[in-house]
Amino acid sequence: MEKRLMWSPSRITRFTACVVLVVGTSTAQAATFENVDLTPAGAGAANAVVAGTGNLSDAFYNPAGLAWQDGVQMMLGNQSLYRHNSVAFNNSIRSGSEGLPDAALFAISWLPKGYNWGVAASVSTPYTSQNDWSASFPGLQLFDLNMQRYSGDIFWRVSNTLGVAVGFDMYDANLSLQTGGASFRGSDWSRVGAHMGLRWEIMPFWTLGVHYRQGVDVSMSNSIGDVASIQLPDEWSIGVAHGLADDEMLLELDVRHSTWSSLSHIDVLSKAGATLQSNTAYLRDTTDARLGLTWYWRHDTQLRFGYAYEQGANPSDGYQPLLSDLTGHKISMGFGGMAATMHLDVTWTGTYYARVSGTGAYPGRYHDMRNSFMFSLSKKF
Repeated sequence: MEKRLMWSPSRITRFTACVVLVVGTSTAQAATFENVDLTPAGAGAANAVVAGTGNLSDAFYNPAGLAWQDGVQMMLGNQSLYRHNSVAFNNSIRSGSEGLPDAALFAISWLPKGYNWGVAASVSTPYTSQNDWSASFPGLQLFDLNMQRYSGDIFWRVSNTLGVAVGFDMYDANLSLQTGGASFRGSDWSRVGAHMGLRWEIMPFWTLGVHYRQGVDVSMSNSIGDVASIQLPDEWSIGVAHGLADDEMLLELDVRHSTWSSLSHIDVLSKAGATLQSNTAYLRDTTDARLGLTWYWRHDTQLRFGYAYEQGANPSDGYQPLLSDLTGHKISMGFGGMAATMHLDVTWTGTYYARVSGTGAYPGRYHDMRNSFMFSLSKKF
């Protein structure tokens, strides 16, 4: 292999200084009912991969990275989620957790040989949550939400150093909501939202990634015409990746901004427009910071490590337990390697959330812990 870059202490020092500056001046979001771990390859690096993973995971994080991946690729995977959510008050600790369902993932891409454009499609579960507070708050029982995202993309390699992508998103949403003795269970498809991305090698060993995803209003209805709506946030992501040690390692820092303040209420309205359930959410816009390292240990073998400092969008003043979301720290580690004729990726992520004393209608000292185990199999044809 041609020698391209020595591991320079000065380069590492400069990059580390950038990391400290960004992490020290920004906040990150664990964002309510959001599931940010979309693929094992991405989650293994704490999802700091908007500048490119070099594999089909780019279909989920920034499809512009697919512009250098020739041929047909396919990926299947699964995610198991575990959570312990609780509140302490009146000298007792009560659980607010319910069992989260497994989340499947799928992606396929095609870049014909000799062409500079291709297409991709993916299915993921970016939003899922189950909170049951019936044992703690009589007027606040169940929030059970699951949204699968179906995405399609066209990507284009503009030059050897620049790729762009544009695509659409639709959500298949299901919600069960019980508050104040009223019950709602509904589902529906969302409106179409757009997303677009860019990947640019700005200089040797330095790559810039940018991705935007439009938030959409997701309305779910039941058999008698009652409707519940949830406004998803707009998301802006930017990342810078730097190759180290003859390109045997890739270090990336990502920052993402999400407009969670657009979700101010989760209400249920009757067909005639009467309010059947009303739940206020005093959410704030958030910006998250993530740092990931991928080590190309051997041929077709990768080790991944990551860290993210996460701040919840749900402030302690007027805390909304239905959208239980606390500030915390995430660590991750993953492995990728060949298994027969397919590539296997496995990852574990763990997030510890600091306790917070919530005020307002549902006071208490809240605590949360989450773990995620993921695997995927991918193949290039």
